Amino acid sequence: MILSELLSLRVFPLMMSAVTAGHENGTVMVVASEGSYIILPCSLSSQESLVQTRFDWRKNDHREVFVYDAGLHYNNGLRGQDEHFRGRVSHFSDQLKFGNASIIIRNTKVADSGDYTCDFPFHQPETFNVTLVVGAAPKPFVGILNISEVGVQLKCEVRGASPTLRVEWRDSDGNILPAEEPQVSHTGERYDITLLTTVTRTNSSLFHCVATQEELGHRAADEIFVPDQLFESCGGDIVLIVSFVCGILSAVVLIAVSVCFLYFTV
Repeated sequence: MILSELLSLRVFPLMMSAVTAGHENGTVMVVASEGSYIILPCSLSSQESLVQTRFDWRKNDHREVFVYDAGLHYNNGLRGQDEHFRGRVSHFSDQLKFGNASIIIRNTKVADSGDYTCDFPFHQPETFNVTLVVGAAPKPFVGILNISEVGVQLKCEVRGASPTLRVEWRDSDGNILPAEEPQVSHTGERYDITLLTTVTRTNSSLFHCVATQEELGHRAADEIFVPDQLFESCGGDIVLIVSFVCGILSAVVLIAVSVCFLYFTV
């Protein structure tokens, strides 16, 4: 289990210089997808045992994430853990003797994102800083919204994304298609994005909506095939409208002629 958790970890070191004597270490950024397992790294530079000492993990300097104190911790009776993290955080008990104070957060949530500190209050002290980014990367959904004389209007929706992402319409060759201004709304840290484009007949009539989250390094796409008949109906609508208008005018002319004929023959 731990091996799979380590393999799922994505750590991007921004600055790893070890500084002690009350100064903070460089920051490590950890990026994860919502619902995954992640590891927040922290260890003593001296690699001395932590079995009989204490280390504290906090989020944004005040929310208690995990505390280990000479064998006692939040998972075996120690009190004070923030309710948001209850039942989801653990440490590597077999690694304490090597100075490893890293923790695992399970079933990650977007709300877990933030700045974390790992403190060793009885070691000079020594502090580690970790920035966690948990993102939700839903797949886009596409459909046909409207058919007009201009072309076929396609709709792409992405709901509940976090952080916000870039949405593009592309043709079968990967070329970005002109689109309307994205419609963006959000609730808390989650974003809903809608992107509309109007397409005309191409060689394949296959179109893709691509959603990209740069921070997560994640890309998802959905595709839609527009049958040729729909493009033919675009022009057909004009013919129908013109025929209808011509029909109405013909009827009006016929009625006018009939009225005139009756008027002059009476």
